[in-house]
Amino acid sequence: MRFIAATTFIGLVGIGSYAVYLDGTITRTFEGRRWTVPAQVFAQPLELYQGMDLSQEAFLIELDRLGYNQHSTGEIPGTYYIGPRSVVATLRPFRFPEGYRGKQTVSARFRGGQLARLSSKTKNASVRLEPAVIGSFFPSHGEDRLVVEPDDTPSLLTETLIAVEDRNFRSHWGFDIAGILRALMINVAEGKVRQGGSTLTQQLVKSYFLDNRRTVTRKFRELVMAIILERHFEKEELLNAYINEIFLGQNGRRAIHGFGLGSQFYFRRPLEELNAEEIALLVAIVRGPTYYNPYRHPGRARARRDRVLKTMRDFDLIDEATLHAGLAKPIELANSRRGGRYYPAFMDLVRRELSREFDSGDLAANGYRIFTTLKPHIQDAAQIAALRTLGNLERERNLPTKTLETAVITRDSQTGDIHAVVGGRTQGSQGFNRALNARRQVGSLLKPVVVLTALETDRYHLASTIDDAPIVLSDFNNWAPRNFDGQFRGPVPLVRALSDSLNVATVRLGLNIGVANVANRITSLTGKSITQPFPSLFLGALDLTPFEVSELYAAFASGGFRTPGKSVVAVLDTGNTTLSRYAIDVNQMFSPDHAAAMTRALQVTMRRGTGRSSPFGATGIAGKTGSSDNYRDSWVAVFDAKLLTVVWIGMDDNSSHGLSGSKGALRLWDLLAHDLTIHAALVPALSDRLNWSWIDYRSGNASVEKCPEAINIPLPRGVELHRDVGCDRGSSRQRSKIRKWRD
Repeated sequence: MRFIAATTFIGLVGIGSYAVYLDGTITRTFEGRRWTVPAQVFAQPLELYQGMDLSQEAFLIELDRLGYNQHSTGEIPGTYYIGPRSVVATLRPFRFPEGYRGKQTVSARFRGGQLARLSSKTKNASVRLEPAVIGSFFPSHGEDRLVVEPDDTPSLLTETLIAVEDRNFRSHWGFDIAGILRALMINVAEGKVRQGGSTLTQQLVKSYFLDNRRTVTRKFRELVMAIILERHFEKEELLNAYINEIFLGQNGRRAIHGFGLGSQFYFRRPLEELNAEEIALLVAIVRGPTYYNPYRHPGRARARRDRVLKTMRDFDLIDEATLHAGLAKPIELANSRRGGRYYPAFMDLVRRELSREFDSGDLAANGYRIFTTLKPHIQDAAQIAALRTLGNLERERNLPTKTLETAVITRDSQTGDIHAVVGGRTQGSQGFNRALNARRQVGSLLKPVVVLTALETDRYHLASTIDDAPIVLSDFNNWAPRNFDGQFRGPVPLVRALSDSLNVATVRLGLNIGVANVANRITSLTGKSITQPFPSLFLGALDLTPFEVSELYAAFASGGFRTPGKSVVAVLDTGNTTLSRYAIDVNQMFSPDHAAAMTRALQVTMRRGTGRSSPFGATGIAGKTGSSDNYRDSWVAVFDAKLLTVVWIGMDDNSSHGLSGSKGALRLWDLLAHDLTIHAALVPALSDRLNWSWIDYRSGNASVEKCPEAINIPLPRGVELHRDVGCDRGSSRQRSKIRKWRD
């Protein structure tokens, strides 16, 4: 007996000591609880202003992207109303880096693809929609959440949780014997597990402190810890912790925790905007996020949602009309094609940029708000254009499906803001990012640098004659470059050598100015050092990533200024204090005169040269196509007054696909340009040192506007050209086309 008594005493002392230990540990942990709150990443907000290019359809798409719902008046935040002559929308409150903006009702009238009239009570000339959430920096264990404060939690949600999951929550001490017995009776009666016996507090303990092992020891710890929490904390504190902690689903590597993020993930709307059937669905998912996944098992999820709705009615949380209306509605989830989306390729760029100032652990835990330059409508259009183009090319060339890959970078021509990054054909996948990491030979994309270097010597201008005749380089293994078609054209103007991408003329020009000078110019524009330059560099024997190519062409697009690409605008902490701002960095790389000449030369390239197959060639766009040896890489870099886009198409194993720049990458850009209705024509500004001059495209001789081969280019004042005697006047239709392109 003494042995049993002693053993019992020791056991009780041990249990008591363990309970005291747990009490201290749990209390300290929960009192100082700090959820791992990943940084939220926002896209660039759409700014509305009168006269902007925006159709009513495009405006409604943007509202849909942000989870706005149609409403009879449009006067509730997060809703809109389509009237006979305008769209009325009430914007949600939002804290921008510049300050807080409360809810705001705006009326927009559209005409002919433009926002014809914009009105709001604030009388501001412009109005910003709140930006879409495009990503987060969740930690390695994958938890992602949006913390919801008690005042922002709908009472319908809290009362429904209690009614469905823990009816005696407000009276028990952490465990509920009556609830356990009731669940047991229901499960036995139905022959399967329909209800659980754990209280909300026990579920919170399991999620916050414990793992998922089903052992007696773990269950005992759960019970003790639940009692301890109930002893030290108010019910409302525990309920708020539960609402922010509970697991509600999985999105790839991203675990959805809490009702705040669950609302955004499933409905793309704030928690306070959800209706009864949507709240019922979230509560239904609590019982089994995988089993009741509404995306994968909509029937199963709907049946569970309907049971929750009936429970809500049983407890008078909703009326009879709301019950029947909810039961009649199918499950309506966020449109997977718009909004609520994560853009891993763009996020790679954001991560790279932020790594210079921020620790990855801070980004994953401190709840920062990161504002970026991404424009979702451009990103989505680029991804769709990529997928369609690759599919069409594979069918046309009898290539196996899903063998072609692509990368696209789209950025602001003047500021360097990156608006879209496509890292591959698979939308939204976290894989190899070809836009940032795939180094491929750029081919003829380097020829503009050769021309620029020549212009900077002051020995050449766009009408200077270059001999496109056979050449053999004895110092380089008797290398004899050849043109694309194997033909030679004799003396040609410099602008034609670039526009028609003549290899032999380009090599001859490069040799005249020196390969080292060209290499240095490439380095200055890309930051990439070239230690052993060879004449093959003139034809693009250099590996660059699509992002590096965009850095190179940014100088041409911005009129001779270096504007490094940036993806981040500002970083704010949880107190809305700005931790960092990313201003525009501008440095002049070459003169405005040379920039004007290069812009016009690249416009000629798109109108008359290798880019002439584009239907947009006559709109004033500028650019250059390129391809590498044996057609392993297809490139194009195109810009107008607003956007610069770089496109690469190839195969990951570097095998040949037979696509030149114009046959592959340019087609992708054409489709993107059509979807974005690009038409911001470039007009090169000339200083008093330059004159607009008409020359013959084929010979470089002076010409007149009426001649069908005439092009208008900037030349230094005082340049005298040989003038052709007469010209074929051509048809009136040809002359009309020429006049339309004149500045």
